[in-house]
Amino acid sequence: MNIMKKKPYTVFLYSILGFSILANHIHTAIAAWSSHPQENTPICTMPEQQGNPQMISDGAGGAIITWEDRRNVHFDIYAQRIDAQGNILWGKGGVPVCAAPENQIKPRIISDGAGGAFITWHDIRNGTDNADVYAQRIDAQGKPQWTINGITLCNEPNAQNSPIITTDSAGGAIIIWQDYRTNYADLYAQRINNKGEALWVNNGKLVCGVSGTQGNIVVINDGVGGAIFAWQDFRRNYADIYAQRIDGSGTMLWDKYGVPVSTAVGHANFPVIMSNGAEGAILTWVDTRNGNNDIFAEQVDGNGVVQWRENGIPVCTSKRNQNLPVIASDNAGGALLAWWDMRSGESDVYAQHVDLTGKALWKENGQAICLESGIQNYVSIASDGHGNAILVWNDDRDQSFDVYAQFIDAKGVLKWKNNGVACCTATDNQGFPSFIIDDKDNAIITWQDSRYRDKSYWDIFAQKINGEGFLGE
Repeated sequence: MNIMKKKPYTVFLYSILGFSILANHIHTAIAAWSSHPQENTPICTMPEQQGNPQMISDGAGGAIITWEDRRNVHFDIYAQRIDAQGNILWGKGGVPVCAAPENQIKPRIISDGAGGAFITWHDIRNGTDNADVYAQRIDAQGKPQWTINGITLCNEPNAQNSPIITTDSAGGAIIIWQDYRTNYADLYAQRINNKGEALWVNNGKLVCGVSGTQGNIVVINDGVGGAIFAWQDFRRNYADIYAQRIDGSGTMLWDKYGVPVSTAVGHANFPVIMSNGAEGAILTWVDTRNGNNDIFAEQVDGNGVVQWRENGIPVCTSKRNQNLPVIASDNAGGALLAWWDMRSGESDVYAQHVDLTGKALWKENGQAICLESGIQNYVSIASDGHGNAILVWNDDRDQSFDVYAQFIDAKGVLKWKNNGVACCTATDNQGFPSFIIDDKDNAIITWQDSRYRDKSYWDIFAQKINGEGFLGE
């Protein structure tokens, strides 16, 4: 399925044309957030390609953003900090997190609890068939705190892919990745302290080594120094969802091979996870047990016991396909979920609220968030801490992909403009938004943007929208 069929994204294209286009567009940082959706804040407009932005709060009303950056021929990892007023803090183009030879991709970021960040990534400096896992800590000024170009978390033979990261609640981090050191896709993990020292076995601890492929990992902190993670698992030759909990010492607390979250007929794909606030987790995923893509969810308690229904509860089983769900806490033991939905024949945005018992609180099969013409997809969601949520998505109602947002309260009432507020309607395509909500209920959104690149290359931009749905301050 071509999810961006009207204007396909060309993510990794290298072209001399990119240099000539960019040369005519030299921009300075905007010292304040714009109130116009076509005038957003440039995070990085350096030569060549920037993409896959990831964002965290800086703890002071601003944000730290990391991304893949090809200004030096190969993809490197860069970062930038932006304050609450929209000022760029770490210099034009950001600071290098890793500029080692060959490609570094798929960055993931968490706060270090001291105004800086931990960043991990997939790294092929040692060869395309020998990808490894690296990490770096940067402080509030954007200065690397560990070895230049990052510390090695795993450089075993064969590939180590797609690391994900969460805090260990003690100033360090827990990282989990897909690992082919035995020629099969297993899961390994490592814990590091704030000095970048590995606390578990060298090159990582095996956390799932059953037959078949394990991948598409998601992780959260368990609130007491460990982590809960889930993954897509092919031990039965079908895609199932399994989960595991690991403590701060590296001891697995649930079944040795993980607890089954869903092993229903068909495939369970693309798991997403959030804490339930009680040392357990709520998960959602795409499920094909009914012959098309539906959305299911399940809660697992701190002991690894399924709480709602064997193989999960149906969140949306409407006709046609529902895709790529996202999840946020309702701060009352339940969850707010969103997804993009094909029931109308086009892709729209829907959402649902489930309580701590798994009961759906809004309309059957979800509350419509955006039913505008065209394609709406790649939705993100975040809680405001009061039971409400902001949603952000890609939207091509005007024949190119833009960024829109909506606020929904705990009762399912939409608070902003019908079908969403335009956050970015600049020329050409904007895609794959990521965002955070600050302590004043404002959202800071970042995305990759081709307004200066003739649809073939990307820059990184950002925008702030307040709790009333107005852009800027």
